Amino acid sequence: MSRHPFAFAVAAMFFVSGIAAATGDPPDAPENEARPAEAHAALTDLGLGDFFTAGWDEDWAHRHRATPDMALLRVTTNFLEREFRFDYSRTDVRGNATVDTQSLANGLIAYGLSRRLMIEVVANYQWNQQDGGTTASGSGGGAILRTQLVDTATLSADFQVKLGFPNKGVSQTQTSVAYAVGAWQDLHALIPALGRTGLYESVQYETLPGPAKTGARTRDVAGDLSLATTWTSPDTKGFRNFTTFVEFFATRDLDGSASGTTIASVTPGIRTWFAPKHSITVGEDFPLGRPGSFTRVLRVTYIMNF
Repeated sequence: MSRHPFAFAVAAMFFVSGIAAATGDPPDAPENEARPAEAHAALTDLGLGDFFTAGWDEDWAHRHRATPDMALLRVTTNFLEREFRFDYSRTDVRGNATVDTQSLANGLIAYGLSRRLMIEVVANYQWNQQDGGTTASGSGGGAILRTQLVDTATLSADFQVKLGFPNKGVSQTQTSVAYAVGAWQDLHALIPALGRTGLYESVQYETLPGPAKTGARTRDVAGDLSLATTWTSPDTKGFRNFTTFVEFFATRDLDGSASGTTIASVTPGIRTWFAPKHSITVGEDFPLGRPGSFTRVLRVTYIMNF
């Protein structure tokens, strides 16, 4: 692989986007972008006050907004989806005598059942590598149940429960059970000078039941704060709703030998729809403050909405 994987991934994205633009693909509005108001005139607001009485019997639908609300790389997505998603990450590991790099391929199918409920199935495969080759590898998976809490023109929030199965091929023995809240706010509605900018937040609490090594954590909490600005229109061929973003992520161990330790990172990135219903997102994590277990992480995500 290239010694500069982020640059390689960006170059590949622009190459594919150029091909898509040249084909003259028909205009279409991708995930959660602006469309004429009449297209969703019947889409009512959902809130906490009518959580038990509204939305459960309504067909699944995205609310298309003037400021796009989208899935990013690390923040918990705040809306319900129907999509196929493929994630790849490559981690340059720090302070491990047996692993130099770690690669993870993750695929999922998410299916919104109604405006209030979504299910998701996840499968992944991980490779631990040294300069001499792969040292360990194995597969894992999981499932997600997500429910919409709030859905209006300028606000969105949801709650999800995620179950992750251990990957014994890379010596993982603990199951992951995580509870998360994700939210989004249209900042343009508050400060028009900011343009099409959205603020994203999420908080996650994770428990790790099952056999564990001495000193391993069994509980942690994580938070994310992200800003995303969209620069192009929905009909800019090859670069529909081209968006730049930055994510600030931190996790804190609540027990184990590293109890009380907080590790933070920043992830700048870009996302664009290079063809109708097809998008690509590229970003790279860099540690902030206290040294963690990595020096950088490359992330690439492809999403097909349906």
